[in-house]
Amino acid sequence: MIVAVGVLLAGGCGVGRGELEGRTVDGQVDPAFAGTTPVVTAPPALRTVPPTSTTGSPSATTPQTSAPSAGDVEPSLTETRFELVPVAEIEAPVALAARPGTGQRYVATLTGQVWLLDPADGPHAGGGADAGAAAQLVADVGSRVSQGCENGLLGIAFSPDGDQLYLSYTDTARNSRIALMPMDGETPQAGRRRVLLALDQPACNHNGGDVAFGPDGNLWIGFGDGGGADDVFGQGQDRSTLLATMARIDPNPASGQGYGIPAGNPFPSGDAPEVWAYGARNPWRFSFDRLTGDLWIADVGQNRIEEIHVLPAADGWLPGANLGWPLFEGNERFSGSETPPDLVFPVYTYTHDDGCSVTGGYVYRGSAIAALQGAYVFGDYCTGDLWGLVRDPDGTAERIDLGVSVPRNSLVSFGEDADGELYALSAAGTVSRLEPAAP
Repeated sequence: MIVAVGVLLAGGCGVGRGELEGRTVDGQVDPAFAGTTPVVTAPPALRTVPPTSTTGSPSATTPQTSAPSAGDVEPSLTETRFELVPVAEIEAPVALAARPGTGQRYVATLTGQVWLLDPADGPHAGGGADAGAAAQLVADVGSRVSQGCENGLLGIAFSPDGDQLYLSYTDTARNSRIALMPMDGETPQAGRRRVLLALDQPACNHNGGDVAFGPDGNLWIGFGDGGGADDVFGQGQDRSTLLATMARIDPNPASGQGYGIPAGNPFPSGDAPEVWAYGARNPWRFSFDRLTGDLWIADVGQNRIEEIHVLPAADGWLPGANLGWPLFEGNERFSGSETPPDLVFPVYTYTHDDGCSVTGGYVYRGSAIAALQGAYVFGDYCTGDLWGLVRDPDGTAERIDLGVSVPRNSLVSFGEDADGELYALSAAGTVSRLEPAAP
């Protein structure tokens, strides 16, 4: 299982040609969607402004006015000691989502299971949870999910009202699916699973797979470039496909069928109106800062550079932002010679001297660790180390080693609970909460 997740983040395999497949259920047209097309809907309180252009030197970065600043973080952060407190032992955990209005935490596994960490009673998962924590298997879609390479159940997110659980996974044909399961009490109804969006994958790697609801109430999805290496399928700068993009859809259009295209999407008349930003290689975890609304995207590099982008809420999340792949890997030229005017360079990069595959996390907004307030917590899959990223008002960033880690080749994801506290998920089978170390 660890080998499979290792490939999940950094490997490559397979060939083929991917294209948007449409609204299907397990390869068949869903009768509910027959003859329908996505409708344009207006999201609540969405502010959109033209993206700030970045031209010239690749060392330039788009101004990021709403990102956390060093003044938001206690100066004692570098002296603060941390620990990872085990919450549960679950085989192959890959994503954690908090259910709004309940305080409950749900964990998805790569093999297609969904566990509830907060049932009223129940056994400890694997017998290794900390005191008072329990885990209960509440849904299993493993028979619908492909395994191996970078395939599996890759992400989960709850609707803002907590009534539906959304899934991102690769089906048995190794193609990407975005589906929902209605909730009945604490239990997702796997038998009522409905596929909203289907995307053919030309290879088995670089699926992306993260999903999250934004402050605008819409569902955001990250897709990789289709796999292989060197953007072999030519998807990175192609806005007619959902591959290599951040997509944004309205999963509950007024028609009650399919999904809608929110007003403000930058390419409403294009072949893929779902696209919000493009030029991603493999966005392995993205999140919204629960205070500022800023969108943080960790994009896995290829040969030598890992990168983190920020799309500020104050700038309408820079609709139409070009994240650069394959023209750039990080801030360095990778191919071609052009520098498009919509290019948004990363706010932070690191080379493979420090790791091999970035695992994106969250801006910390909890209350248990005052010194960490406003820092972006992330890490590297290969080293297993957890880091905090602190940004100065001028946009420069400093990475601080938090002094805690999970086993090497296992840091697959982070999670955030209802209180803003953070969790690290290890492919070795542990879900742990980040806490200040006891004196």
